[in-house]
Amino acid sequence: AMARSKAFLFSGVEIRWKCEIEDGETPREAVFHFPGGLADYLKESLEGVSTYSEGGFHGKVEFREKFGEPGYVEWAINWTPARDGFIQSYCNTVPTPEGGTHVQGFWAAILKGIKAYGELVGNRKAAQITREDLMAGGCALVSTFIADPAFVGQTKDRLSTESAARMVEGAVRDHFDHWLASDSKSAGAILDFLVLRAEERLRRRQEKETARKSATKKLRLPGKLVDCSATGREGTELFIVEGDSAGGSAKMARDRRTQALLPLRGKILNVLGAASSKLGSNAEISDLCQALGVGMGTKFRLDDLRYEKIIIMTDADVDGAHIASLLMTFFFTQMRPLIDHGHLYLACPPLYRLTQGARRVYVADDAEKDAWLERGLGGKGKIDVQRFKGLGEMDAKDLKETTMDPKSRKLIRVTIDEDEPGETGDLVERLMGKKPELRFQYIQENARFVEELDI
Repeated sequence: AMARSKAFLFSGVEIRWKCEIEDGETPREAVFHFPGGLADYLKESLEGVSTYSEGGFHGKVEFREKFGEPGYVEWAINWTPARDGFIQSYCNTVPTPEGGTHVQGFWAAILKGIKAYGELVGNRKAAQITREDLMAGGCALVSTFIADPAFVGQTKDRLSTESAARMVEGAVRDHFDHWLASDSKSAGAILDFLVLRAEERLRRRQEKETARKSATKKLRLPGKLVDCSATGREGTELFIVEGDSAGGSAKMARDRRTQALLPLRGKILNVLGAASSKLGSNAEISDLCQALGVGMGTKFRLDDLRYEKIIIMTDADVDGAHIASLLMTFFFTQMRPLIDHGHLYLACPPLYRLTQGARRVYVADDAEKDAWLERGLGGKGKIDVQRFKGLGEMDAKDLKETTMDPKSRKLIRVTIDEDEPGETGDLVERLMGKKPELRFQYIQENARFVEELDI
């Protein structure tokens, strides 16, 4: 490949290749010679492919003629409806796969030239053409030789010499204007093709905007939802947070691109046994359904779910556990597929922060706190213990590090025992249903297993 590229980069050179190694892919002998330089190579690359110009637009210009600088630029380009476009660029024979200033100058010349030609022939739609449209079906080769080139990075994948853009644009633009004027058949075909590509691009963008607006209008997202910027479901998370104060810290701690927040005020309705009319009129449940994008019960559609993970984030105390229980009851009875398909999670915020000198740890409960107090944190001085009464007491840094950052947090996925799904339903009914005697019976049966009770 290197020998071949050198042959078309130096049009007067003939390279005879010989290789003693037989690997089935590399030829034993070959001759590389492109007397027409880049134009010959592009013609060979597009052999058998329909194009809008028989020979394409190609040329070579010495910079000294116009800019008084050493070096030159050579190029070849043609457009085809039959394949995706490509561009291969070089500086001083070094491949620049990421382009650079010489490529920027080349496309600037082509774009300005085609727009000027469109204006000249009275095609107002030419003003819509962008570089994206040029590249869609444009097959281009650009090679420049300049003194003291500068590249980005050690691999020299992109040219960064600022003067290259100005010189390449100026050299190519003059010749492109002349070529368009002298070959009206090719120029007209290329212009029509580019206008069509521009219209298709604008139509696709309009369709996306319309779909997005329609989806948002259809969803009627609740005003207190702090949504993420990502448009797709993959990788997104909705944190259901307890109270506005927690929502404030979480808003600063979240990843705006993938993490959304929905603050809930107080305890939501216990849906078990509640009338359907009461469910429909409950503001918190209505906000939750709108934020998720799905309905309840028989109207639930998993395909409409707007987030990949639904994370219940409540205080690490009894009240927080009660709110989490009410939410899990709601999801179990009204949105069961969320749990079945692994979309529902519980956040694990800490209850305490222990600090000893520069050492700091977060702990989830009293047992873990006592264990750390007994063995020490490894720092200097007295251990300072701070109990978080709620998520709202945690600053954004604490909340992010312990509860929201995927790199450091812990989540519990809510699951249902596949072997005993009926038992799960019975347990939810006993604990959350309207019959207090069933709860009392459960307490009597299981009280002996409780070692610590937080009331």
